[in-house]
Amino acid sequence: MKIEDWRIRIDEINDELIALLNKRATYATEIGKLKKEQGLPVFDAAREQLILDRVGSMTKGPLTSESIKKIFQVIMEETRKVED
Repeated sequence: MKIEDWRIRIDEINDELIALLNKRATYATEIGKLKKEQGLPVFDAAREQLILDRVGSMTKGPLTSESIKKIFQVIMEETRKVED
């Protein structure tokens, strides 16, 4: 395949990732509403650590466990902003 073919595939995956990230953020917004009703803080360190441990153990490469964890840390940080 040519570079352009690979780039088209990457663009398609980017589109899917954006849709999934926005879906995730929508769910987080709903969780944020429930947390507010229950007087709970937006940030839940234990929950986030569970997520990081889980996603870090799922990778089959070429991204390392640490790379996946860093990506998810950013995802969770940005998602917390919509939970407020």
